[in-house]
Amino acid sequence: MSEQRMCPVLMSQLALLELLDDIRQRVADGDSFEGSLEYLMPGADDAPPRTFDVRASYRVGNSLGQGGMCMIGEWREVSPEVPA
Repeated sequence: MSEQRMCPVLMSQLALLELLDDIRQRVADGDSFEGSLEYLMPGADDAPPRTFDVRASYRVGNSLGQGGMCMIGEWREVSPEVPA
């Protein structure tokens, strides 16, 4: 039996730096109070150089009220035996 899980997506170094800048700026502005970020060098030998597997979620728009959530990743069906 499989389950849905948020899985990392391949991201260039430049795109990862832009994401980090966005998160940092939102925290500095008091617009984001919680989130998570995971980035790893991909294990696949055929992955382009200077790329990362990235999975993230962080709150945005808190300065305007309830706000929302920015999510980076891809929902996929995976086997429960696959580590998160």
